Amino acid sequence: MILCYHGVSLRDEHIWRPGLYISAERFVRRLEMLRSFRANVLPLTEAVSRLRAGTLPERSVAITFDDGFFDFQAQALPALRRFGYPSTVYLTTHYCQHRAPIFNLITSYMFSRSGRPTIDLHDFGGGTEPASIAVDTLMSWCRKQNLDTPAKDDVARALASQLGFDYDALLGSRILQILSPDEVANVARAGVAIELHTHRHRTPRDRDLFLREIRDNKARIREYTGREPIHFCYPSGDYAAEFFPWLKECGIESATTCVRGLAKIDSNPLLLPRLLDQEDIEDLVFESWLAGFGL
Repeated sequence: MILCYHGVSLRDEHIWRPGLYISAERFVRRLEMLRSFRANVLPLTEAVSRLRAGTLPERSVAITFDDGFFDFQAQALPALRRFGYPSTVYLTTHYCQHRAPIFNLITSYMFSRSGRPTIDLHDFGGGTEPASIAVDTLMSWCRKQNLDTPAKDDVARALASQLGFDYDALLGSRILQILSPDEVANVARAGVAIELHTHRHRTPRDRDLFLREIRDNKARIREYTGREPIHFCYPSGDYAAEFFPWLKECGIESATTCVRGLAKIDSNPLLLPRLLDQEDIEDLVFESWLAGFGL
């Protein structure tokens, strides 16, 4: 079983996006359940190698986190260390260089938590938009304006003022921010495996652009950690058959998806299934996964 997480809440992210975030309390309960189940929680590299060799122990589990949010260091890692469980972070590296939250996530968070049914986007290429579609309208406008990350952060700050949020307080909380290079290095020194998730969190169908994503991602992880990443996770679970030879060309040994299931000895190593855990999955359902009944 390869468990997939995205974030462990610093504030109320699990209320805003329960499919993406899990509360710190529920995450600790998950670890307690793994211990009660006598799960053999293995490092990903060992788990993949022993899967191919047919030597996995009973109740084998690997724990993975996508994206590399700051909350992994602040919330997940201390809990994992208390239980002695290894983990892997699939890191998307573009935002490591920017002390700003992921733009589409922070705008979605503010729109949702403002409680407003509509958002005024007259200054950003739209009108008075329903909150449910305001992010898409805003992202489309940003693409047309060819805004870079700092410029989009200026937009987020302007929207925060309009919606009544203290943007500096949001920045200070590190909510929805990716780990900095120094933080990545610290997490790696703590024994966490830092692996590939593309540089810009995208999977272009053009070979050269795809290889650029992997190589840019690799170069930065190598710079931050001093080691060569060999495992990959498809951003947003987006994969295609043409990626397989390109991944092999980059020396990738395994790739994980968001397809629910258990990894088996005959699983394609570049299409390994996972179980996406989240706040709105009750403990009883998680227990059924552990017992093999919930798949």
